[in-house]
Amino acid sequence: MTSVDVAALLPELDSLIGAKLEKAYQLTPVELRLKLVTNTGKRDLIIEAGKRLHLTNAPTAAPALPPSFPMLLRKELKGGRISTIEQHDFDRVVEIRFVRSDDERYLICEFFSKGNVILTDESKRIILPLRGVRSASRQVIRGQQYEYPSAQLSPVDLSYNEFEAVITSITRDVVRTLATRFNMGGLYAEEVCLRAEVEKKSESLTPEEVQRLYAALREVFEPLRSNTLRPHIVYESESAPIGVLPFELVQFDKCKLRFFSSFNEALDEYYGLKIDESRPTPVTKTRLQKIVDRQTVAIQQFKTQEREYQSKGDLLFEKYHEIDRVIKSVREARRLKTWAEVNHELSSFSFFKEIDPSTGTLTLEVSGVLIDIVVDEDVPQNAQKYYHKAKVMKAKAEGAERALALSLKKLKEEQGNELKQVGPQKRRAKKKRPRWYERYRWFFSSEGILVIGGRDADTNEELVKKYLEPRDLFLHADVHGAPAVIVKSQGKEVSQVTLSEAAQFAVSYSSIWKQGLSSGRCYWVYPNQVSKTPESGEYLPKGAFIIRGERHYLESAALLAIGIHDEKIVGGPASVITKIAHPFVVIEPGKYNSSDLAKMISRELLGTVRDDQKKGLRKIIAVDEVAKFLPSGYSEISRVESR
Repeated sequence: MTSVDVAALLPELDSLIGAKLEKAYQLTPVELRLKLVTNTGKRDLIIEAGKRLHLTNAPTAAPALPPSFPMLLRKELKGGRISTIEQHDFDRVVEIRFVRSDDERYLICEFFSKGNVILTDESKRIILPLRGVRSASRQVIRGQQYEYPSAQLSPVDLSYNEFEAVITSITRDVVRTLATRFNMGGLYAEEVCLRAEVEKKSESLTPEEVQRLYAALREVFEPLRSNTLRPHIVYESESAPIGVLPFELVQFDKCKLRFFSSFNEALDEYYGLKIDESRPTPVTKTRLQKIVDRQTVAIQQFKTQEREYQSKGDLLFEKYHEIDRVIKSVREARRLKTWAEVNHELSSFSFFKEIDPSTGTLTLEVSGVLIDIVVDEDVPQNAQKYYHKAKVMKAKAEGAERALALSLKKLKEEQGNELKQVGPQKRRAKKKRPRWYERYRWFFSSEGILVIGGRDADTNEELVKKYLEPRDLFLHADVHGAPAVIVKSQGKEVSQVTLSEAAQFAVSYSSIWKQGLSSGRCYWVYPNQVSKTPESGEYLPKGAFIIRGERHYLESAALLAIGIHDEKIVGGPASVITKIAHPFVVIEPGKYNSSDLAKMISRELLGTVRDDQKKGLRKIIAVDEVAKFLPSGYSEISRVESR
């Protein structure tokens, strides 16, 4: 739902003022149902974080054992009455105020981004969110004061002077400016451009075009001002519905529209539609073929986006120092200068393209690729966002491929003939570009935190110089001849679990293993305790560091595991790898040299899988690849498992 949809819906929810909460249910991880008692009977209100809010006449059955969030809602809100339901600053935020005796509680529903539902007290201090959020810009966790998003301009009652001031200072195309600066979303922004007959990609406007855009804006949102809505669902020909709207838009003139007496009814119908399971007809076959075509295109789009996001994350690390210098320059300049002066100063950087003062977003051109970064966040944080987006796209592609396989199966059954292949065509896997951290020893802890270690004196120096940040932790085995190990916390709290796993990593790749010892000791310190400056008259060799201040010691076993995870070889502390790899081997100090052991591990892993899997696995666990994960010294296999 857009901000416009929320504004259209809320007057209809005035019927809930005075309603009492009887029960609260959680239907999915992001969907709630509130059973309310009103003057006219019982009603069910659906709240799906990031997606929708409406009354329903066909509530889904609730789970027998409710999770903790709806149980807390029952405790805090049961018997309380709804006193107000309001939209915050024409944003995708709805605030439901409950009053019980002298207590007030607020249920704040967010429909932007992934969305959220947050229960707060009368002072807007968070009692519990549906999902906790911890980021550099926002903390949505128990006990924190709830912070609303920045105030938004409303396109409904905007004056011409306010509109002109924003639209004449655009730094991007007009449709995106309308969508973001006036908080109307892409659909309504395109409608305004269409009615004004202004090219939506234009980046500069004439005075006449500005006037036409404002007139079109007034025309589009007149139904909201006059409360003359015509709620409907939009259909493309005879296919599935493509949207639900509170009033008519010109861009859908050629589509089939099904009208409803209220926006609530339209929303309930749209989100509750089910696929007709009746006997297929020629129309159904055509519809299924269209679905297959759309799914195929979607898969390619998801994979393309995955590659783009992955590439942007890698480029940020490749140009780490240059980009870090740009970010620091912006932060320093903002202390004393205006955005205009900052913009002028940044023009000297070859990477710089533009900056958006309203969001603090910097657009850079790196190796011909445009990358948006947030100046309040460091290079690794910005890169991690792109890696996360790549993972989301990968998951979407995999989900779409599964859906495509089901669609093809249905199509085959309807056509009454055998398809030679169900599902997407398998292509030869392209060799994945190595991640920046794969140059070193590395693993991800059980909590998803990256831990990296040097392979030799050169990479120890490189790691500490380039990647040790103030919020990280530094580990080192308490012996001469050990890797510099860094826990890349990215601002997260490092638990004892991750510390123990990192300690096993540091001990296992040190000279403790080479000495044939089964365990050893290591220590961890903060980055500001690590220095390359020796005491006067002393010499510090390459790969060595001075540690000043208190050291925190840990004991750990010397134990490693190597296996296959996500179609690649992984290695590291046994406590981590044995949980994720399939198959895997566990090794300990022993009697075989690295060359012989690498051959043995490759042979053992191949021996655990079926014959039809060996061809693909043989390429992954080549002896040279296995050797990269082995420590110095002699070792032997203590355990082999295929699960």
